[in-house]
Amino acid sequence: MSIEDTIGYQHDVESCIVCGKNVEHGGGFAKINHHGSMVNLCCPLCQEAFQTNPAPYLARRTKALAYRELRKFTRGDAPPGGAEPKNQTA
Repeated sequence: MSIEDTIGYQHDVESCIVCGKNVEHGGGFAKINHHGSMVNLCCPLCQEAFQTNPAPYLARRTKALAYRELRKFTRGDAPPGGAEPKNQTA
């Protein structure tokens, strides 16, 4: 199992961008506005790691968001852009 399997990819929950710990319901240490994007952090160590080098964590977040959108589409929900999913049983 990879780290990506444990950091909220499977669930639509707020999680720390660095370690993946659940920060829903005020459980986080900080919420930072990074160039217009809000990122959640669970502790001072994760904040330091993110501020030192945010690129890998932002890339992981982008991957997670894309995965969530794909899951929505494959479950039959509307894909991004509002188009209706195609009927795959035809």
